[in-house]
Amino acid sequence: MSDEKLMTVEEFDAALKRWARSVAGLSSYYLESRRKGTGELFRSFRPYVDPIKQNTGRRIAFKFARHGVFLHYGAGRGYVIINGQPVRGYRILSLREQAKGISNAEANEMQKRGYSVSHINRAKKVYSEEQRVLREPFDWLDGIIEGDTPDLVKISTQFYGDRSVAQLLNQIRKTKIVKVRL
Repeated sequence: MSDEKLMTVEEFDAALKRWARSVAGLSSYYLESRRKGTGELFRSFRPYVDPIKQNTGRRIAFKFARHGVFLHYGAGRGYVIINGQPVRGYRILSLREQAKGISNAEANEMQKRGYSVSHINRAKKVYSEEQRVLREPFDWLDGIIEGDTPDLVKISTQFYGDRSVAQLLNQIRKTKIVKVRL
């Protein structure tokens, strides 16, 4: 096996970036074609591939507007997630209130009863009356990543397999008995 046939770091980076752009393209298309909205989530969606650092590997990340997570779970706008399902309700302390350190009467009452800050921050209140649920989860990213995982596995296997073979060949060359002519 010659060294020219082995996948280089640059080729690996390029392949990972192609894979990430492919996933981003499919997710963006899925968002635009199946959802109504302002397009802010579509415009904010970006794939990133972090470079290798001292042979520790790479990280692929997808960055997007925060409401993309709410869309994925079907939460927000008067809905909270209970046991994986959206139901009518609200958080005791909104995320904005938590970020600003603001408290309200319900949170103060929970604190008097001995609840910890982390419990209060996660607490949700569900409306008692049964109402029709108008929101549902919309899997716009995870399913696409799972569907394209075999391609990512092939890319990674080729690169790391080639590196393993190259290291093995170097070890074999080092231990090889060289005949010396006298």
